Amino acid sequence: MMRVMHRACFVAIAAMSVVAHPAALAQTLPALDTARVLAALANEVRETHAPGASIAIVIGDRIVFAAAIGTTSVETGQPMSPQTLVRIGSVTKSFTGITAALMAHAGDVDLDAPVSRYARGLHPSIGDRSLNALLGHAAGLTNEAATDGLHDDAALGARVRGWKSEHVFAPVGDVYSYSSPGYWLAGYVLEQAGKRPYADLVRERLLAPLGMTRSTFRPTMAMTYPLALDHRVTGDSARVLRPFQDDVTTWPSGSLFSSAVEMARLAIALMNDGRIDGKQVLPSAVVSRVLARVAPLPGNDCSYSFGLSTCTRGDATTVGHYGFRVGSGAVFTMIPAKRIAVVVLSNRNGGIMRKTEQAVLDMLAPVAAPSSAAATIAKKPVSRAMRDAVAGVYVSGADTIRLTVQADSLVYQYGRETQRAMLADSVTVQVFDAGGAVAQEFAIVRGAKSGSVYLHDGLSAYGRVKQRARKQ
Repeated sequence: MMRVMHRACFVAIAAMSVVAHPAALAQTLPALDTARVLAALANEVRETHAPGASIAIVIGDRIVFAAAIGTTSVETGQPMSPQTLVRIGSVTKSFTGITAALMAHAGDVDLDAPVSRYARGLHPSIGDRSLNALLGHAAGLTNEAATDGLHDDAALGARVRGWKSEHVFAPVGDVYSYSSPGYWLAGYVLEQAGKRPYADLVRERLLAPLGMTRSTFRPTMAMTYPLALDHRVTGDSARVLRPFQDDVTTWPSGSLFSSAVEMARLAIALMNDGRIDGKQVLPSAVVSRVLARVAPLPGNDCSYSFGLSTCTRGDATTVGHYGFRVGSGAVFTMIPAKRIAVVVLSNRNGGIMRKTEQAVLDMLAPVAAPSSAAATIAKKPVSRAMRDAVAGVYVSGADTIRLTVQADSLVYQYGRETQRAMLADSVTVQVFDAGGAVAQEFAIVRGAKSGSVYLHDGLSAYGRVKQRARKQ
């Protein structure tokens, strides 16, 4: 391993003045303290031992600040820049979702139709899902992470055509459960409907109109531009990941290469009714559709569709996504009502620079303090019968959770891990670490169609498959 050395620091200023159109907007925004932004980015890079990171900030209809720190590779010391390509992980889902919305607007797909209408050879339990269900993580499909795999365009179709009922754990529309494979399937459906390989389809329909000329799914194209290599950070040391991980079958969920400045162009178009550089590049109706709030997620104040998560942050509404990969991380966050956006990319495993994101939002969109009159929700007493009712085995794909009643509490088991848990109220299960602190919470939700019981961690749902005997 090579110790991380931040020898290289590159800062590029795209435009230092706050956007002046409209003038009223500029007057209502606090001044952007670029020194504080750089300090926040440098501190987080130092704390996380990331090799490098880049940032772009949008106000109104332009990039007002772009910068980078660190290196694209701990072995070469090549400086990172705001134009350096980084793999953006699950932020890629927004490109799949928006492409689907564009194709629906053009009449190429019906988002509510079974995907078997466009993609032949799918198992019946897979083909009866709709694009809307897939893009909103409501298709009842299991989740799995991207790994290394095949590199030929045909591999995407071969993979999803090989799925059978084991990839389904819930009825369509029953419960929200995050599923990257759902986006792999959506990408295949779109390429079949568009009669173009997925990577080419997204480039032609979305990347090219946005002017994202270097952004690409293809590693052999990305390597012809300045490219940040993926890194694995362990402790305070980082190493380049080899071989370079790639799998064409997972491209639609998390494999786009892009830069901070090119990602900022997507934010500009979405926050300005589809316009950028004085041109209408996305139909206004498509922008309205992908930014519309849909059904809320269990256990939090967010909703999800078209690869974008919409959440309440104090008195503001944020729209965006985070990207987490084995060698990189990404932040893409907008506040459309204030036309503010921040993009932060990093080339370390799971490098989601939340502190830097928060520093920018605190400057440009400070959250109003909660009312002191806000009511405190009291926990309801929990009976033994209620504990018995929640006990059981909960499954999603290969993941299994067991809850067993023991005296006045619960025992939580995941794999070989066993922890104390309790039913905090009628709808919340808390899991405790060895020190007695709450390590995880699950919401208890009922399926919208089946009425089945699920444990939900805010991202994934686990369906109960059978009741467990009560320990004596």
